[in-house]
Amino acid sequence: MSNLKDFDWTGFWKDTDYAFKSYIGRDVTDEDIKNAEAELGYILPTAYIELLKNHNGGVVNKNCFINDDDDCVYITGIYGIDRDKKYSLLGEMGNEFWISKVKYPPIGIVIADTISGGHDMIFLDYRECGPTGEPKVIRIDQEGDYSITLLADNFGDFIKNLYFSIEEITDEEFKELSDAEKVKFLNGQEGIDIKRAMELLNNMGIDNLSPILLSTLGRMYNNNGRAAEAIDLFNRIDEAHRDWSWYYRCGYAHAMLGCGECYESEHVQKALQLIEIGIKMTKEAHLDKQLGWCCEVVKYQLFKIKPKEYKEDYPVIFETIKNLFDKKNSKDTTEGKATMGGKATGDINECEEDNYPTYDVVHWVFNKQTYSREEFSKEYNENVKKYVDDEADDADRLEEPEILVTYEAWIESEDQLFDNEHVTDEELLEEDKEDGMWQVEIMAHLVADNGTYFTREELLFKLHNLMANKELGDHVFFEGIEYEGHKCEGYGLIDNEDSIPVFFIVCGS
Repeated sequence: MSNLKDFDWTGFWKDTDYAFKSYIGRDVTDEDIKNAEAELGYILPTAYIELLKNHNGGVVNKNCFINDDDDCVYITGIYGIDRDKKYSLLGEMGNEFWISKVKYPPIGIVIADTISGGHDMIFLDYRECGPTGEPKVIRIDQEGDYSITLLADNFGDFIKNLYFSIEEITDEEFKELSDAEKVKFLNGQEGIDIKRAMELLNNMGIDNLSPILLSTLGRMYNNNGRAAEAIDLFNRIDEAHRDWSWYYRCGYAHAMLGCGECYESEHVQKALQLIEIGIKMTKEAHLDKQLGWCCEVVKYQLFKIKPKEYKEDYPVIFETIKNLFDKKNSKDTTEGKATMGGKATGDINECEEDNYPTYDVVHWVFNKQTYSREEFSKEYNENVKKYVDDEADDADRLEEPEILVTYEAWIESEDQLFDNEHVTDEELLEEDKEDGMWQVEIMAHLVADNGTYFTREELLFKLHNLMANKELGDHVFFEGIEYEGHKCEGYGLIDNEDSIPVFFIVCGS
């Protein structure tokens, strides 16, 4: 159990006129607490009672909650127990209102509201502990079908993990945080002002930054096109603190500087040397997700070099990328299937994802230009085949006469949809537009020109022209296709009792 007896409340509350009018109640007594518990049907946690005796509800300055999983919630205020205040447990907009009127699940007590204006709320969750136990703190998302996210194991920990938002925190307040808290603060906040985040670290003085803070600032530089400065920061970190992330991030920076350069270039070689070590370290630590990140530096940043160039010099990179990404099993396997004349006769619905090419090795940028077949072929051959492994061409056919594809985009009007497209949303309402556009998922029906299979080039050509008249935001980089199953119907696009495969088009920023 985490209490708040020694908690420093300095700067925690925002005592505005609005806060006094709607949140802050009169001083509480033990009798007030007992009466509230009797009416609510729950014993209030000790830490919450300590908060009430410090401040009977209120609007908070420390409004950004970040848990250990970097889940971030921005709250407005914490409810007190003065029923005369609109935003209190027993007030007009209190527990009874949210459960009976708004239909939040009756699993505990509404303890705080958020900046969403009621579309998500913070609850004390008594499901596991019962009405007399120590409740957990959760977020319930009304817009997400009342989905539940665990925030903290108890109310005390919830309060202790509230931070100033990056827009509000001062340099002095930031310096008072521990290094671990600083990293958590910078990594966890949604839509963070990167310029201000870098400013907070730089204002501490580069020479005063610990290895973990140097690495954090270097990562920010990497993500904002300042690779050379990032390398300078990474080189300040001594050998004892160079874990897998150091090699990954430093390799990433060199890869940015070497993007588009030949295999022999200084930055390409340095990136490969660092990533080779980084991959070894991630493998030893069994960090599968991080291993993928290391490989992506080579696949997507150093896209102009071919695997055969680094196969001998960097065997760990070569083998790892081959195993993770380059399984080209586009031809149906006959293993475990009935055969006739050496050909598989199994049901097409038994196809698995690995039986189709992923095309994730192909580097292509979707733009607003609509190509003719000839124009696209010229562009494709100039810009794609430079770095796609030549040996993969023959095995890269998508062996299907027709497919369904889905992708995400923004549209101003349904007139932007082609005859072979349909939005998967049930209804598009004008009031749901943001900045004059709907964010939608679109399904399209594609038929191979030869009636038998798609070449890699043909598929990419058709995908490109589908997307050219729509807004993709910054997700314009083609990162492959993902098999999602078979469908007999697709929003009126097909009616095929035998079903056809569906692929999601992966686009990255």
